[in-house]
Amino acid sequence: MIKIKGLSKVYSSEEGQVVALKNVNFEIKSGDIFGIIGPSGAGKSSFIRCLNLLEEPTEGQVIVNGQDLTKLNTKELRQARKKIGMIFQGFNLLQSRTVADNVAFPLELAGVSKSDIKNKVNELLDLVGLADKANNYPAQLSGGQQQRVGVARALANEPKLLLCDEATSSLDPETTDSILDLLKDINEKLGITIVLITHEMEVIKQICDRVAVLEKGYIIEEGETIQVFTDPKHETTKRFVQSVINADIPEEFYQRSSVLESKSGKLIKVSFVGEVVKEPTFSTIIKEFDIDANILYGNIDKIQETSFGILLIELTGNNFQIKQAVNYLHEEGLQVEVVRSDESVRAIS
Repeated sequence: MIKIKGLSKVYSSEEGQVVALKNVNFEIKSGDIFGIIGPSGAGKSSFIRCLNLLEEPTEGQVIVNGQDLTKLNTKELRQARKKIGMIFQGFNLLQSRTVADNVAFPLELAGVSKSDIKNKVNELLDLVGLADKANNYPAQLSGGQQQRVGVARALANEPKLLLCDEATSSLDPETTDSILDLLKDINEKLGITIVLITHEMEVIKQICDRVAVLEKGYIIEEGETIQVFTDPKHETTKRFVQSVINADIPEEFYQRSSVLESKSGKLIKVSFVGEVVKEPTFSTIIKEFDIDANILYGNIDKIQETSFGILLIELTGNNFQIKQAVNYLHEEGLQVEVVRSDESVRAIS
């Protein structure tokens, strides 16, 4: 669907050149909801504006549906943009037009007939839950309702790609959830690829299939959302993840273990993702290997429909049986980290 190759964007100013993007490369599959997250000044807005060439890249290619947008002339680019919808943080509605007329605007520019416009507007307002607000003006709507109008307008020309530039950052949490649910619904019903720019990891967690982390113009990490959340590699990514989930075990829980003092048994940190959490794994190791398992700490969360979490478990009993139990946990698809008796050193079993 989208291929970004060697994308760079440099701005010139009186103070000199400012590098907003530097050699950005990745692909977005058709039908995905792809999130771009990063701190302020990371280059997020420059990136999304380069996707539809509202900003012309300094270098690189932006290939959408097989077309390299950087190679198109003005007329060709105008046609290509009809299949790229965009919604904004500030809604960007025309205050002198009704809700219906705002949604109709891009259709009018495209020369669509009045009867077809009316039918399409009614269809879109029904899709975004605003059929009863067609004759209202933007000033009469809440922020969430205005953003729904923005979504409907962005869908008017039946785009294949929807770009969302901080579309929920000015909304309260409840309204944000409703807009994200709407985008997810649109993605599923219409099969539209969505690229979503945000600085909020909670947004990524709720609806994105994949995520890329942008910092100082570079992509520092990219992958499936569940993978990035459960095993972040870069320090910036770790900070974003920790803003919405507790991925670490507080040190105080390590101190509660008697294993470290007695140097018998093992203290293990167990991480899991997905269906494995539903299995009676720990009751099994107690019965099968004749050991005791004491859970000192546990934290379970979900990303969309996938469960993941961490446990700190104290295993006591025969050392050979404990080793067998740890091997069994590995075989069950769990990640197991064994904490040595010297708690300052932790090693992977």
